[in-house]
Amino acid sequence: MNIRNLLLALGLVLSIPPAHAQPVDPKYKDYFLMGRFGEVCTMCEVIVLCAAGEEIPTYESVPDTGTFTLYYIQTRTFWSQVSTIWEWFVKNFSKGEEGLAARGHTRPVFRYQIIDGQWSGKEILEAMLVLDPGRLEFGEHTIDRVNQGWSINHDEQVIGFCQRMPLWDAIEKIDTQAPGEKQ
Repeated sequence: MNIRNLLLALGLVLSIPPAHAQPVDPKYKDYFLMGRFGEVCTMCEVIVLCAAGEEIPTYESVPDTGTFTLYYIQTRTFWSQVSTIWEWFVKNFSKGEEGLAARGHTRPVFRYQIIDGQWSGKEILEAMLVLDPGRLEFGEHTIDRVNQGWSINHDEQVIGFCQRMPLWDAIEKIDTQAPGEKQ
């Protein structure tokens, strides 16, 4: 490569505008599951416990007894990760474009229903994580990302509330309690 081509390539690299990650807009900072890496980082796993009632659960770990639902939110799939790269590209090279990431993304989620301490098998769903309006959609249920309310989609009446669980403790509990999981 001659010096002229090298200088041209260097000039091109220096003219690229600065990169920005997915939206970490201050207006979303208090959303349920929003973290320092943005909207539930694409390579992060999260376990959420939802229970019927009028208050947000405050368990330190997954309880041994009771009735509740666990949502084990998985990392984004390969193609979903590819779409993240595309969203980043569009956001950074399209002036005025709100960005596709602000509309949310999908990822796999494993749902476990625990009734009176008895665990169901794993049910695989697709979760939709949305920034505006802030919600997590899991099949027929939705979590409001502002107040952590848990509702059934067809009537939107809050049936309970949800909390994030300590990841490694919850994975260990799933592995030992859920039928068909590692024992």
